Amino acid sequence: MTNAKRETDSLPLLLEDGSRMDWPDAEYETEVKATTGRATVTHRLAKAPVLERLIERGDAVWAVEIRCPKTLLAEIETSVETRQVAEWDADDVDGDVFIMPGLLATRELPLSVAGLSSVYEGVQELRIPPGYWLAKGETWRASALMESMLTFRRKEDLEKGRMEVAADHGGGQLRFIVEMAPDVYEHRDIRAVRIAALVGVCAQFPREFGCGGEEDEIRLAQMLRDRLEHARPGVPLWDEPDNYDPALVATLIEPFRLLPASDGGDGE
Repeated sequence: MTNAKRETDSLPLLLEDGSRMDWPDAEYETEVKATTGRATVTHRLAKAPVLERLIERGDAVWAVEIRCPKTLLAEIETSVETRQVAEWDADDVDGDVFIMPGLLATRELPLSVAGLSSVYEGVQELRIPPGYWLAKGETWRASALMESMLTFRRKEDLEKGRMEVAADHGGGQLRFIVEMAPDVYEHRDIRAVRIAALVGVCAQFPREFGCGGEEDEIRLAQMLRDRLEHARPGVPLWDEPDNYDPALVATLIEPFRLLPASDGGDGE
């Protein structure tokens, strides 16, 4: 262990899960909403006047670290606002993306021990190095829900411009197979095409989730329900088939992001 690592280990850290008592009264909470290539993070800090003063002076900023272990992507985005949007290029990631929010020191600074635990009793002042995480939230997995549920396959005998969707219960986890005609499959990375497939998948939910099912299916249904009800409270779901709208549900999971016509965008 390096001397620098030992020194930072002795510095106070406010954790969202409360597993460290450096700041016995302070509270840090985060809320993360993730879609493909984008995460909206809301930071909440309470009962931490020392840290709040650092933010007010610009000595600390809200931060989000984005990591993709498979591609070795590691980026940190900062914001002076408690509501922060972090984005990454879908071409730079493969598989799981992890979002790690927190509060970051912008420069070397003195830190008052006011509000810290009795462990720091007798210490006059602490020195915080630049880039030190003063607070850290829980790590969120941002693998897009669409990618976790859908598998795209090329189907040579499917008519041009067509796609088909079917549930796959093999492998111990419910997935949906989207078979595409060759011309459609070539454009499967276009967001609008993927959301069209997701609409077809969402149309399967009343049948797949309506009768309970295996534990993994129940867990997936509950995760979807929590996400959708958070996005739009009261939205009719698969247990209300007369009012259920698969297009609305699909675009609550993955909204369209359309560029102005003058930009010549394709919906990416």
